[in-house]
Amino acid sequence: MRITERLDERLKSGMIEEVKGLLDSGLKPEQLMFYGLEYKWVTDHLAGSLAYNEMFRRLNTAIHQFSKRQMTWFRRMEKQGFEITWIDGNLSLDDKLGFILKNLPQ
Repeated sequence: MRITERLDERLKSGMIEEVKGLLDSGLKPEQLMFYGLEYKWVTDHLAGSLAYNEMFRRLNTAIHQFSKRQMTWFRRMEKQGFEITWIDGNLSLDDKLGFILKNLPQ
């Protein structure tokens, strides 16, 4: 659910306006689509090919799928012997930083 919450927050905090500004500054929609999933789907929305709710649904699905592929990749790396130190995403930013600093190799 954190993925969906972050997407909702990102869109509410100005993602659509950011993409509109980039398009207004002269970037072509094809260029923006290389900058990430959000830019592709928001560009489609701004072009009028997707209503907001449909854009949100499709983008949310795409991000979840990408996240699943990332986790598969990391799990495979662990099986191959790479040590990965996982950080609890529910920690506060200060606690995350403290954890990182505490666990840095000396």
